[in-house]
Amino acid sequence: MERDIRDLFSKDDVDKMKIPKNHREDFVKKLEENQPKKERRKSYKLLKIVASFLLIITCVFVYKNTVASPQKSAIEIQMQAIEKDYLSSIDKEWNSFKEIAKDTFLIKKYEEKLKESKADYQKITKQLTAFPNNINVLQSLIDNLQRRLQLIKDIKEHINELNQKNISNETIYI
Repeated sequence: MERDIRDLFSKDDVDKMKIPKNHREDFVKKLEENQPKKERRKSYKLLKIVASFLLIITCVFVYKNTVASPQKSAIEIQMQAIEKDYLSSIDKEWNSFKEIAKDTFLIKKYEEKLKESKADYQKITKQLTAFPNNINVLQSLIDNLQRRLQLIKDIKEHINELNQKNISNETIYI
């Protein structure tokens, strides 16, 4: 049953057939129905950019906190140890000074000087919390503690000298 395709549609058959007026519209409609529907893809390009930016910021923040924390805490621990040593020495020397000194005016005078130094110390401590990596603030904090301790030691030494002179003057020589 081999046939030539050209013979299938003879001229007579094609001429007899008339195309309806709305043939074109029907054809386009059928084409659209049989075509797979294209889904509209929403563009998430801006959302992807924002998400990438937030991811980068989060990574930097986590990295900064994990890397900077051990150094900061080691410095803080060392500073707290130094501060604790100085403050305990200051308290010890002050208490021994108060035991030796008999003059209340002298005690009050030096107590005021120590209060002024302590007020300076509080200001420097606030600066240190604001600028923890500033070596100058750290140095001035240590200097303040050293001055307070040295002041008390000098006072104590002066009182000891005065007490020794008073004892030697009271000795009766026969």
